[in-house]
Amino acid sequence: MGRLYNKKLISGLFLFAIMASFSHGADITFGYIGQRIIPHEYNYEGTMVGGLSGLDYDPKTESYVAVSDDRSKENPARFYGLKLDYDISGFHGWKVADVHFIKGIDGAVFPKADFFGKSYVDPESLKISPSGNSYFWTSEGHAKHGVNPFVREMALDGSYLRDFTLPKKYLVTDNKGIRDNLAFEALTVTTDNKSLVISTEGPLKQDGQEADAGHGALVRLLQFDIETGQAIHEYVYSLEPVHKEPLPVGNFSVNGVVDILALNSNEYIIAERSFSFGVGLSVRLYLVNLAGATDVLSLESLQGSQYQIADKKLLLDLGELGITIDNIEGMSFGKMLKDGRRSLIMISDDNFSFAQVTQILAFAVNGLN
Repeated sequence: MGRLYNKKLISGLFLFAIMASFSHGADITFGYIGQRIIPHEYNYEGTMVGGLSGLDYDPKTESYVAVSDDRSKENPARFYGLKLDYDISGFHGWKVADVHFIKGIDGAVFPKADFFGKSYVDPESLKISPSGNSYFWTSEGHAKHGVNPFVREMALDGSYLRDFTLPKKYLVTDNKGIRDNLAFEALTVTTDNKSLVISTEGPLKQDGQEADAGHGALVRLLQFDIETGQAIHEYVYSLEPVHKEPLPVGNFSVNGVVDILALNSNEYIIAERSFSFGVGLSVRLYLVNLAGATDVLSLESLQGSQYQIADKKLLLDLGELGITIDNIEGMSFGKMLKDGRRSLIMISDDNFSFAQVTQILAFAVNGLN
């Protein structure tokens, strides 16, 4: 059963075990293969490759697709095709293979921010549809300028196909809805190929405080039926506290869900990314079970309500790999390795900052059925 939550924010208990055993049937562990770096301001066909925030693998082409979270500032909103060369002996190389611009409902690329800084798109996650003929993707919107988030389907060339119907509680208002830059960051297709599960990065305004070093926060996992485009279920996931106090105390810090992968009908891997100014980053993977969690789709606010939140166990703390970790925001299962294990790839968002890089990490996953 999930843990009972009533009003108080979860303070969080870090679990330092590298394994977790749920009903999945086996312990999941990760064998680190290696990393590759796409340099800052790498140019491909006149575009700046950066801000890579969502990732998926296409077994038909044995390639990856990565969406940039560029709000059409450097170049129009876009996504890239990637070829990654790795095996159990190491991560040997990478190649940017193509780029496509994302189109709006009007068929045009998304414009730059207006004079007052209002952006109209913030792509954060992307997954290939079960048919392989389209992509599902999300935009965080721009809450401080009243721009709502959305969940959409687009053709392989980036042209608009349709919107999913978003519950009103996510829409931007003065005291409800998404927080700025903490909206739809994570997306996965369920293993039965019938629905999407999407996570906000941080809590809705009406659901309580953002995470800090003293306490965690509550986010919603929203499930859509692919055929109808309607929301059908929703569950609560508890974020851990920010990993360390910022320096000096009072500066910016954040912890949030940055990606999600479906394992079976109830279990998911969720990546949490924590950042504190003056301290740095922490990225952890959790095994999450929704079997005992309450469906809260009907709840406009979580405060004052009783429900079961999803169970979670720590799988991997990337800080234990012995390498510098950048701003990881995307992950995807990849090809099968020759020894029968499934690979997992993670990618970082360099924020188009000279102090960061696009980091690609490769792992072999043990314990997947």
